[in-house]
This record gives sequence, structure tokens and C-alpha cells, in this order.
Amino acid sequence: MACALPFIGRQKSTMDKVIQKKKWTTKRILIIIGIAMGVLSITYMLLGNKDRTLSIDRDRVSIATVEKGLFNDNIPISGQIEPIKSIIVTAAEGGNVEELFVEDGTFVKRGTPLLRLSNANLMLDFMNRETQIVEQINNLRSTRLTIEQNKRTLKDQLIDIDYQLIEAERQYAIDSTLYADSVIPKNQFDATRNNIDYLRKKKAFTEVNIDREEAIQMTQLNRIDRSIELMERNLEAIRKNLENLTIKAPIDGQLTGFNHYLGETKQKGELLGQVDVSDGFLVRCGIDEYYLNRVREGQIGTFQFGGETHELIINKVLPQVSNGQFQVEMHFSEDVPEGIRRGQTLQIRLSLSSEVEALIVKRGGFYQSTGGNWVFVLSGENTAVRREVKLGRQNTDYVEVLEGLAPGDQIITNAYTQYGEAQRLELN
Repeated sequence: MACALPFIGRQKSTMDKVIQKKKWTTKRILIIIGIAMGVLSITYMLLGNKDRTLSIDRDRVSIATVEKGLFNDNIPISGQIEPIKSIIVTAAEGGNVEELFVEDGTFVKRGTPLLRLSNANLMLDFMNRETQIVEQINNLRSTRLTIEQNKRTLKDQLIDIDYQLIEAERQYAIDSTLYADSVIPKNQFDATRNNIDYLRKKKAFTEVNIDREEAIQMTQLNRIDRSIELMERNLEAIRKNLENLTIKAPIDGQLTGFNHYLGETKQKGELLGQVDVSDGFLVRCGIDEYYLNRVREGQIGTFQFGGETHELIINKVLPQVSNGQFQVEMHFSEDVPEGIRRGQTLQIRLSLSSEVEALIVKRGGFYQSTGGNWVFVLSGENTAVRREVKLGRQNTDYVEVLEGLAPGDQIITNAYTQYGEAQRLELN
């Protein structure tokens, strides 16, 4: 007999309790504590560093005093000694070095032989061309001689005609008398008269012919003379090419850059050296393009040489910028110092303005560390405190102070990179 089984399930008991989920777990508490500690650390770093103090060795710092003084706006530049004038020596013709006459550094006079080259091809070409030109000149001279001979022949003919005409006129005078006296027949008298007419016409024709021939011959002779002159110049130019194998000094001066060896091959136009005029030097300087608008002719530069201070004056500014620099030429304001040589390098202080009274302090590595925006100022014998300042121009020795410092203030001038974010320095 089937029977229905009752549903078996969990019945709520009066003993069951609802479990509440915990809000403050251990994990959450640890996270909150970590965040709080991070915030405290950041706060300490941001606020605590304002009073951060760093102890340093007093012997390792440089201290300078701010003072009133004359400020000269100058910059350090370097310049190289160059001659005022130089003439380049090149090979007019190529060849092999056959003979050396002088050495590098020798003082030479204009026209002094320096070296001699040999060139077999040039020599052979000269001989061939010389032969051709001489042959052409001889032909032209032969033609000229023929023209002169023709001219003399015509004049000789005219002389003969004149003589014959004189004789005919004399005979005509005799025959006229004889014919009047009926000594000679009429036909003989007519022959004498006709001969005179013939000779007179022949003379006139010969004179016209001579005038025409002289005009033609004059033109021909002029052309021949010009052609001969041109060929002689060509021949002289060819000979000069051979002479160019002997290189000579173009001016008086000192020969430099002249280092060659016997047997070396030199190409046409190749640089062989230069001759420097020995009556003066200039100094060529490269200056950073930053100062291009502040550099001008007439500014003074000074340099030390031989234990003395010497002056240079800017004579020319070359504004073309190359590799971040432009060039200036400076001349010595007085005589060139004894011992100056071409190629020497001078360390020069170039003054960009006249001296003015200003608040100044000695320059140092601190400027590069702070950009001139702040410095460490001594507030006591053993303490230095960071202070905001405003600095202006600087030269090789001093920096101009515009704001933030007063005369008598002392600052640390060495580089600040090792001090980190310190606001105060204790000098031990």
C-alpha cells in the first residue's frame, strides 16, 4: 500500500542567528595604514625639505664678498696669429720635382727660384710647336720680302720710263729743229713725237699702278706684321711655360708651408706653399654667434705675452656664421711684441662695453648650477642660507648683481650640484 512521504527540509529554528559581514577587516586596515604612511612621507618630503640642512666641510667651499666696483663687460676669446698679407705659391705647370733651391721658413726676395720641375711631355710639345711657329713666321717673312721686291721692281720701271721720256723729249727738240730745216723727213719727226706720247702714257699708267699696288701692299704688310707679332707672342708664351717649371717667389717675405721632396709629382695648379709679408701680423678670432650683435669694429682686446699686457683692436667683423661662430680680424694697437710668430694662439679678453660702476661678485661654478637665480648667502659665521637673487652680465672674473644682494654680503661661489635640495648649509 502506497503511502505519501512527508517533505523533509530544514526547518528554521528559533536558535539560528543572522551573521553580519565585518566592515573592518585586517586587510583593509593594513591598506589604510599604508596609504596614511605614504601620505605622511610625501608631506614630509614636500614640507620638511624647506628646512633641510646639510653639513659640509668649510675648507671645501669658496666664499666671495659682494662689493661695489667697476664692471667691464668682456668675454674670453682665442685668436691665431696670421700675416697681414700672404701670396699663395702654386705650380703653373705639372711635373716632377727636379731641384730644390730653398727650405721652408726661408726669407726670400721676389723672383728667387724656389724649386724646379721637369716635364718631358711639355718639353716635346714646346719643341714641336716652336718648329711650326718658326716655320710659319719664316713663310710670312718670305711673303713680305716678295712684296717688297715687287714694290722696288715697279719703282725701277718708273725710273726707266722717266729716263726714256727725258731722252725722247731731248730727241724731239733736236728733231723739231732738223725737221724745220728739212734735214730729216716727216716720218722720222712723227716717230719721235709718237714715242714721247707713248712714254708719257706709260709713265702715267705706271704711277697709277704703283699707287694701287702700294695701297694693297701696305694692307698685306700690316697683316703680315701683325701675324708675325702674334706668332712671336705665342712662341714667347710657350717658352714662358717652360720657364714656369722653375717656381719663383712672387713677393718679398717668409716662405711657409713649403715641404717637398725630390722626385715628387706635382699637378698643374697644386698648392706648393705661400709667402707671408713680413712687415706685419693680424689676429683672426672666432667668437660665439651669441655675441654677433654686440661685437663691432674699434672694440679693444687685451692679452698677456712676455709678462706684459698688450692691446688689440677689432679692424674687421666678418658676420658669416659657420659652426656656431663668426670671425673678426684684430690688429695690434702698437708694435708687434717681440717673439710673436705666425700660427701662435693668443688668449684674449675682448671688452664689449666701457667700464661702469656696478654691484659685483666673483664668478664661480654656482652660476651654472642655479642659472643665476639663487645663491647660498652666509647668515652667520658657520651658516649659509639659500636666497633668491637676480644676476646680470658676467665677464671672465665677475658677475653683475641686480637684485637680492647688498654690498658686504658673502656668498658661496663653488658649484652647488653636490648640495642637492638643501636649503641651509652648516659649515664645519
